[in-house]
Amino acid sequence: MTRTDPLITGAIKAIKAAKNGSAKTQHNHIQEAKRFTETLRQLGYGVRQWKNISNKHVGAVVCEWKNAGLATGTIKEYLSGVRAVTRFFKNHRIALENSAFGIENRVYVLNQDKSVPGAVYERIIADLKASPEINDKRVAAQLQLQRELGLRKEEAFKFQPARAVMRDGTVFIQHGTKGGRERIIHHVSVRAREAIAYARSVVSGKNTIPNDMTEAQWERQFYKTIRLHGLSHNSCGASSHGLRHAYAHARYEQIAGFAPRCKFESHESFRANAESAAGDDWSKADRDARQIIKAELGHGPDRDDVMAQYLGSK
Repeated sequence: MTRTDPLITGAIKAIKAAKNGSAKTQHNHIQEAKRFTETLRQLGYGVRQWKNISNKHVGAVVCEWKNAGLATGTIKEYLSGVRAVTRFFKNHRIALENSAFGIENRVYVLNQDKSVPGAVYERIIADLKASPEINDKRVAAQLQLQRELGLRKEEAFKFQPARAVMRDGTVFIQHGTKGGRERIIHHVSVRAREAIAYARSVVSGKNTIPNDMTEAQWERQFYKTIRLHGLSHNSCGASSHGLRHAYAHARYEQIAGFAPRCKFESHESFRANAESAAGDDWSKADRDARQIIKAELGHGPDRDDVMAQYLGSK
């Protein structure tokens, strides 16, 4: 995403012209509006003017942020920037209450499966790998890294195959991490090693972004490509972030020995299945799996709320 996007240039103009709040507040509002615009584009919306932003757009973005595990407080902060810009352009249609978008509570767990369906993932990867275009193959590599190692999109973009794999086989995730928090992935499956090897085969520079593109340019190309191949909320019910959900679900079942809560319609059916598989120790198996996956995905020790978004409530 670059400043050539009309929503971003409009947001910068609005915040600077309004001059509401301190310089830091103005900077934050610009960043919040940018984040909103980036997510809106990822979802495939082409609206170009802030006066045309509606509750439908805001609701879709908030839903995506929830799916991505953003904290409720963070979402509220982002919306403050969105509202500041829409007010400047005399767009008064955006609901003033956060409850209109289902974010009145600090913790919201919908117990929904937000993963990319396995058949969709396999089809898209096969199609992209079969393409004669090297950039399609790069997208395939990045999607595989997200699914097989649980990487965030930016981590997949900045993944350096030649440096990330340690001598003992563990994988060091250093670039593109949230908050600069580095981590080591100790469990590296055969499919994950194959994904790393494939990423190495398409790298032309130090990471999986083409040498002749900026990260912002590549991000636009990435989302355009995956949408064309059916990876979007409209097409399959999930964005590429749903690949991290799929990774979390698979790892949970490996560690706990049973499927996570979000795979079941009720807590009762989940517990019955868990007890059948693990007996009286099912609760500890559930807790251990969540702790391990939390670390593998790069979340802090206190982010049980995020794990609930990936796996469902306990």
